[in-house]
Amino acid sequence: MSTSTESDRYHHGDLRRALVEAALDLLAEGGTEALGLRELARRVGVSAAAPYRHFRDRQALIQAVAAAGFEKFDAEVCGAKDGVAPEDQFATMAEAYVHFALANPRLYRLMFSSELGKFEDPELRRAADAAYASLAVAAAREDPDAPGEAAISAWAFVHGLSMLLLDGQLLGVTPETADPLIRKLTRRSADQLRRGRSP
Repeated sequence: MSTSTESDRYHHGDLRRALVEAALDLLAEGGTEALGLRELARRVGVSAAAPYRHFRDRQALIQAVAAAGFEKFDAEVCGAKDGVAPEDQFATMAEAYVHFALANPRLYRLMFSSELGKFEDPELRRAADAAYASLAVAAAREDPDAPGEAAISAWAFVHGLSMLLLDGQLLGVTPETADPLIRKLTRRSADQLRRGRSP
C-alpha cells in the first residue's frame, strides 16, 4: 500500500525515472535475472504495487531499461564527435560505440537481446532508431554514393567487434587491453568506407 511519503517523494513522473535508474543498477549488478518488479520496489523504497502503475509487467520494465540504454548510448556516441572534424567523426563515434559496449556489457547485451521482442514498444523503437541514425549519418558521410550500405556496414562492424571483445573471442585481447586495437580498426573501417565511394 502506498503512503503519503511515497506520493510526496515521487511525483510528476519522478517515480518512473527512479525505477528505471534503479533497474539499470540491478541489471549491472546481476543481469536480466535481477530485473524483477518486486525487487525493484524494494530497492527504490516504494510499495510492491507502485511499479505496476508504470510497467504493466516485467517485459515492459525490460523494454524501458533497454530504451534508457539506447538513450545513454546515443548521448555518449554523439557526444564523442563534439569538436571533431567531420572527416574524423565516424571513426571517433565508432570507437565510442565499442567503449560503451565494453563499459556496460549487461546493458549492451540487453539492448540487442531477443527478450525485447520485435521493438514493438514505441519508446524503445524511438530510442533505438535515434541511436542507429546517429552512427548511420556519420557512416553515410564517408560514402554518400551508397549511404544505406555504408550505414549497415558500419553497424555490422562496430556491433561485431563489440561482441567479439565481450565474448573474449580475440585471442590475447581483453576489454582492458583493447584500446589500441579498437582505435586501429575503427580508423581502418572509416578508410574502407571512403574507398567504397564511386570514382
